[in-house]
Amino acid sequence: MGDEGFRIGIDFGTSNTAAVLAFPDGRVRPLLFDGSPLLPSAVHADPLVGLLVGRDATHAARVRPDRFEPHPKRCVDDGAVLLGEARVPVTDLIAGVLRRVAAEASRVAGGAVPRAVLTCPAGWGARRQEVLGSAARDVFADVVLVPEPVAAATYFVAVAGRRVPTGSCLMVYDLGAGTFDASVVRRTGEGFEVLAIRGLDDVGGLDIDAEIVATLGHTYRARDEDTWRRLVEPQDQSDRRASRTLWEDVRAGKELLSRAAHTSVHIPLFDDEAPVGREQLDRLATPILARTVAASRAVLDAAGVAPEELAGLFLVGGASRMPLAAALLHKQLGIAPTVVEQPELVVAEGGLHTRAPAAAPAGPDRIGVPPPVLPTPSPSPPVPADDRHRDAGPGTRFRLRLRRRLTAVALAATVLAGAGAAVIAEQLSDPPSNDLIAVPEPLREDCRGGDDATMPGAARTLLCRDRQGQQATVGLFTDREAVESAYRQAVREAGVTPGEGDCATAATGEHRYPAAGTATGRVLCYTGAAGRTSIVWTDDQGHTITRAEAASQDAGRTLREAWLAWTAAPAFPTREERDLIDLLAAVDCRRAPVGVLDDFPGALAGVECNPQGVGARTASYFRFGTVAELRSAMDGQAAAVKAPTGTDCADGTAPGFLGTRRYDLRSVELGALLCHPGPQSSLVLQWSVESLLVAGRAVGADATGLAAWWRVYSGPPVARTVEAVNGQAAPPFPTAAESELLTHIPQRSRTNCIRPSGEQIRKNVGSEPVVAIVCGPTSGARVVFYYRFPDLAAMRRSYGSGRTGGADCTKQPRSFAGESSYQRGRVSGRLRCGSDESGNRWLEWTTDELAIASFAFQGGDPAAMIDWWRHDAGPA
Repeated sequence: MGDEGFRIGIDFGTSNTAAVLAFPDGRVRPLLFDGSPLLPSAVHADPLVGLLVGRDATHAARVRPDRFEPHPKRCVDDGAVLLGEARVPVTDLIAGVLRRVAAEASRVAGGAVPRAVLTCPAGWGARRQEVLGSAARDVFADVVLVPEPVAAATYFVAVAGRRVPTGSCLMVYDLGAGTFDASVVRRTGEGFEVLAIRGLDDVGGLDIDAEIVATLGHTYRARDEDTWRRLVEPQDQSDRRASRTLWEDVRAGKELLSRAAHTSVHIPLFDDEAPVGREQLDRLATPILARTVAASRAVLDAAGVAPEELAGLFLVGGASRMPLAAALLHKQLGIAPTVVEQPELVVAEGGLHTRAPAAAPAGPDRIGVPPPVLPTPSPSPPVPADDRHRDAGPGTRFRLRLRRRLTAVALAATVLAGAGAAVIAEQLSDPPSNDLIAVPEPLREDCRGGDDATMPGAARTLLCRDRQGQQATVGLFTDREAVESAYRQAVREAGVTPGEGDCATAATGEHRYPAAGTATGRVLCYTGAAGRTSIVWTDDQGHTITRAEAASQDAGRTLREAWLAWTAAPAFPTREERDLIDLLAAVDCRRAPVGVLDDFPGALAGVECNPQGVGARTASYFRFGTVAELRSAMDGQAAAVKAPTGTDCADGTAPGFLGTRRYDLRSVELGALLCHPGPQSSLVLQWSVESLLVAGRAVGADATGLAAWWRVYSGPPVARTVEAVNGQAAPPFPTAAESELLTHIPQRSRTNCIRPSGEQIRKNVGSEPVVAIVCGPTSGARVVFYYRFPDLAAMRRSYGSGRTGGADCTKQPRSFAGESSYQRGRVSGRLRCGSDESGNRWLEWTTDELAIASFAFQGGDPAAMIDWWRHDAGPA
C-alpha cells in the first residue's frame, strides 16, 4: 500500500460503522469517533441543522424519536424512510453516515481521502449493491465494494498471520447487531472466493437484547402492567426516551457479561436495578445462537466442506464477543473458533488488504456465488411505509417477533389437536426422533417411554439401553433452568460436595465433564443404600438428565467405563492439551484434575506439570477460547475468595496472602494476578496471560517462595508472550518507524522488544511525540526504554536542564548518583544515574546525534551496568 496514498476501509454495519485508515507508508489505524472506534450508524433528521449522525443522532432522538432511524442498513430496500414529516431517501441516510467517516479520515490524513473500500454482505444482489455504491460515490471519488466474508478471510491471513494454503477453505461466522451470516470461502491464487453463504436477517445481538427485555417483563409487568407497557410500547416522547434508555442499558449489560459474571440493568419508570447473570444470559441466548450454529453447519454442507477440512473458523462482528457463541460452535463443529480482541474492526481492515474488487453478482441475491441452495425464511408481511419507522428502536422488532411467535404457537396447537389421541398413545412407547437426538448416541439403540419410566421434574422420561444391555433413565426437560434445579436436588440428596472427586476414577464425586474441551454438563457419582453405585449427569445443550445404576462396586467400575464411552471422554492429550503443553515448552505434564478444571469455567484444556525450581508444589495451566472467557474465570475466582482489588501479590507480602490486581510486562498489561489461601494451609497464586489465552495456578506453602517462583518460572516463555503481544498490538509491532529505531539498538540488548504503554511513555518523556520501544532483560539492566524524538530540541525539552554538572556516572560514585555530559566515540549527550528505594540502579542518557533518550531500570552492580552502557546499550 506504500504507493497508493491514503485509503479508507469501511464496514457499514446495522448498528455501528467501523473505519480503518491506511497511510501511504503502510501503517493502518482505526478511526475514532468521539473516542470510540465504533460510530453508531444512526441518523436523525433535524429540521434546523439537517441530518445528524452517530452519537449526535442518538442524543437528539431523546427529544424527537420520531425523526430517528437507528439502523439505516435495514432500510436498503425501502427507497425512502419517514423521519418526522420528511421522507428521506435511503441513499441520503447512508451517505450521511459515510460523510461523517470521510470527515474524520480527512482530519487525520490532513486532507480529503478520495479512495474507499466498502464491505457489504455476500448475499446482497445488484440492486442493494447499487444503493450502497451510489451513496458512497456521493462522498468518495473512488469506491470499491468487497464482500464481507472475503474481507474477513483476508484479515485472517494478512493481519492475523494465520496460514491458509491455496485451495483451503475458511468459515466466517459474522454475528452483528441485527443480522447473521455464515460463509465458506476458499483461498485462490488471487485472494478468496465465496463458495456458499447462509444469512439470517432476524438474528443478531438485538434479538438477544429483546429476550432480556422480555424476561424482565415477566417480573415488572406483574408489578405494574401499565408502567411496563409504557416502556415496551411507548406512545409519547417521555415514554420513548425511557424506552430507549432501557434498551441501551440492556445492551450495555449484555456486553459487560462477556467480561464479568454479574451485572444489573436500570429499569426506567420503575427506578429499579434488575440483576442479570452470565448463566441467565446464556440460557436466553442459546436458542438464538443455536440457529446460527445450525446455519453454520448447513453452509458447510452446501459448500461440500467437512468441519475438519477447514483451515480455520473465524468469528467477526460485535455480537460474536459472547463466549457462548464460540463454545456452541466448538461443541457442534469440533473445531476451535478464532476470536480477535476487536471483532468489529476485522471486516473494515480486511477490506483494505483485498487484491481486487468484488466479483460481479451472479444473480439477484448473491455476489459471485451460485444461486441459493439453502432454504431461506419466508419474508415477514410488509409494513405500511407510514408506520414502519414510527417507533424507531428495537421495541418495534420485539413486538413483531412476539406476534410471529404467538401465531406459530396457535398454529402448532391446531395441528396437535387434529393429530388425535392415537398418535399420542403411540408416542408413549415409541419416542419421536427429536427426543432421541437429546439421548447419548450409544443409548439410542433401544429407548421407550411409559409409566414405568419417571424422573421428577422432567417433561418426558425414557428408558434406554446400549448394545451391551446397560440401562439408563433419560429425563427430557423444557429448559436449562429446569435441568439445573433437578440436578441440584439430586446432588443435595446424594450428600456429595460439589466440585470434588473424579467420577472417571472414583465412586464419589461431582464436577463438570468432559475433563478436556468445552464443558458439556455436570456429573454426580455416589454409592447409595445397599452398595448401589449411581451416576447422574446433565447435558446442557440437550436439556437432559441421565441416571444409571449398578448393583455392586465391581459393577460400578463397569458402569464408569460405560459412562466414559457414552459421553465420549477424550484421551490425553487432546489437540488443545498438546497445543497448551507446546506453548508452555513444558515436560512431564498430565491432564489437570477435573476438580481443578472445574474452577476455570470456559477452559478448553487444562494440564498439570511438575514445576521447575523451588517454591511451588504443583503448577497447572489452562487454555481458553476467548479473552472474555479467561477474564470471567479470573474474575469469578477473585470474587469467590473475596480478594481485595489493587493488592499486589508479586512479592508475597500481601496481608493474609489475599489480593488481586492487573500486572504488566515492561509496562504492557498482560493479565490478572490473584493470591489467596488454599485448603490444608496451602497458598494459591493464579495469573493470566491474555495475549496467549492462558491462565496459571501454582500451589505452595511459603508466600515469599511461591511469589519468587512465579516471577521466574510462571511460563509461558517470555518470547512467546512477547510475540503474541506484538502480533495483537494496534498497529502491529514494529511499524516502519519502530523498525528504524530497532536498528539503533545493539543486538545484545535487542531482546524481547515491545511497544511500551502510553502511560509509561508519558511517565518517562512527558507529552513530546516519540517513537518508543522497550527491551530486556539485558546484561546491564532488566528493562531498557528507547525513545526517538522528532528533533534534538524536543529531546532536550523532555530531558530538562535542572540537574546538570553533577558527578560523572562512569566514575561509579559511591552513591551511584550523578549527572554529566559524555562523549562516546562519535556520539555525545547527557548521562544520569541513581538508585531507587529497593537498591535497584538506573541509568538515563541522551544521544544528541540521533535525538534518542534511553532509560535503563532494575540494574545491578554499577561496574557491570556501566560496562554494558559503554559497549552494548546503544543507541548505535
